[in-house]
Amino acid sequence: MKLNNLTAQQKKVAQMLVDNEFGLLSEDGKKLPVDTVAEMGGIAKSTVYEWKKKPEFRAHMNELADGALDSNRAEVYAAIMKLVRGGANAVPSVKALDLYMRRFGLLTDKHLIETGEDVRRREISPEERQQALDKLDRMLDGKAE
Repeated sequence: MKLNNLTAQQKKVAQMLVDNEFGLLSEDGKKLPVDTVAEMGGIAKSTVYEWKKKPEFRAHMNELADGALDSNRAEVYAAIMKLVRGGANAVPSVKALDLYMRRFGLLTDKHLIETGEDVRRREISPEERQQALDKLDRMLDGKAE
């Protein structure tokens, strides 16, 4: 998206709208009403809604929001680590542990296959699973080995 398509005022209001979503415009961290943000930006509330309909304005807001999230990544990781450590009660959050392990590729999903009357369970690889599916497809097509 070309920012040249937006005026300085549109860029300013887009930043204010994003800041408002993150609770950065008010002292208590709560979102302000759109008419308040519009007034702060020197425009009418209806103008905000008109601008928000424009793809280039929405794209700019999305870029700003992505940047705001990216700049807070360390804070997010710190919050996850607090949950992993268990906080005051020293009981770790299972979900936080799951997120941590998945983030670093240390946890993967298991797929189990049950066969026959004597049920045996074993972990299979994605390649073995695909081979079994291919074999079933051949059997269904009448081309069993």
